[in-house]
Amino acid sequence: MDRRQFVRQTIATTLATAGMNASSYARILGANDRIRLGGIGPGDRGSGRVATAQKLGADIVALADVNKGMLDLAQKKLAAPVEKTYVDYHDLLARKDIDGVIIATPDHLHHDCLLAAVKAGKDAYIEKPLCRTIEEGENMVAAVKASKQIVQVGNQRRSGEHFKRARDIVASGGIGEIRFVRIWDFRYRPVDPYIKRSKDQTLFAPELIDWNRFLGKAPKRPYDAKRASGWRWYWDYAGGLMTDIGPHWLDVAMWITGSDGPRTVSCNGGKYQNLDWETPDNVHAILDCGTFAIVFMVQFMNGQEYDGAAFYGLEGSIVQENNRGLMVRYDAKRKEIESWKVSDESTIHMQNFLDCMRSRKQPNSPVELGNRVLVGAHLANESFRSGKRVNWDPVGWKRVQAKLG
Repeated sequence: MDRRQFVRQTIATTLATAGMNASSYARILGANDRIRLGGIGPGDRGSGRVATAQKLGADIVALADVNKGMLDLAQKKLAAPVEKTYVDYHDLLARKDIDGVIIATPDHLHHDCLLAAVKAGKDAYIEKPLCRTIEEGENMVAAVKASKQIVQVGNQRRSGEHFKRARDIVASGGIGEIRFVRIWDFRYRPVDPYIKRSKDQTLFAPELIDWNRFLGKAPKRPYDAKRASGWRWYWDYAGGLMTDIGPHWLDVAMWITGSDGPRTVSCNGGKYQNLDWETPDNVHAILDCGTFAIVFMVQFMNGQEYDGAAFYGLEGSIVQENNRGLMVRYDAKRKEIESWKVSDESTIHMQNFLDCMRSRKQPNSPVELGNRVLVGAHLANESFRSGKRVNWDPVGWKRVQAKLG
């Protein structure tokens, strides 16, 4: 074997070990400043996230999903489809040519997936909610702190300039001391699209899904297409509307008010329309934050007000008015003082993650913050399921017994 043949064979062996082909290697050599990402769980939300990262200049080099139908769907959303897909995300994490991952699996898989990613030395963008339980969140925060990895939680409203402006006004005393916050998310979905979609054999035929990998550490059950498609609405895998939507709006409420979290949480609601769900389809939580209260309302049956946030101070208010696409500041007499546009957050949030991968600075929604803003949603579900108020110490980060009298 001459020298040229030896070099060629050595490179080929190296590429095969790393899971690359020659074109992948050439792309990396020609773009050392580019970020190379893998997508884990690129289904409904995840496929959009990897497509956004690609549009922002990242190379999407591999995808992993237990559902082959979702892998095909994600490939169609990418401007440049990936060359390699996996069923087991550990195979993707073993690749040396990947700098980071976008994690958008069902909630019950977030914990193990993120821990495996940081252990493999990968940065991560992980979709909200960060975790399925408060205890999982503590483990995830500890694991990320012990690593050198950048982790951005997908609470994209944290990157919204319109909310930042509202925070600055509140911090400067522009509406006086806040005593009440109302946050809500209402949508017209009288027929749940996820349960309806479960009949689609191109996505949820049993042979397309590695059901054991989907279940992970969740209770073992026979294959159920409704659970595979509508996993958000089953307690084994997620926390329903409260943890699916709550992280966004509780994040906004805590950010703008500067609150460290609730002291007590009460929650009520029920199933009135989507009877296939285990979790409630109309649910409301009241959070006592010490000097003010938050009321969070969410239902997917009537979208008259869509979604938004309102902050009520002693000297004025700031209200998101979606029918006008504006944030509006009012004085104490309800006179409009100023308004500003609601802008895109999702693309900016992903750009922030990519920027922080390069700079190694903390992103807009680091894992500690993503965990802290989620606790109110977890406690709300505890209250709903127990029928009792839950008491919480946000400083000591623990549940506490109620005081009598």
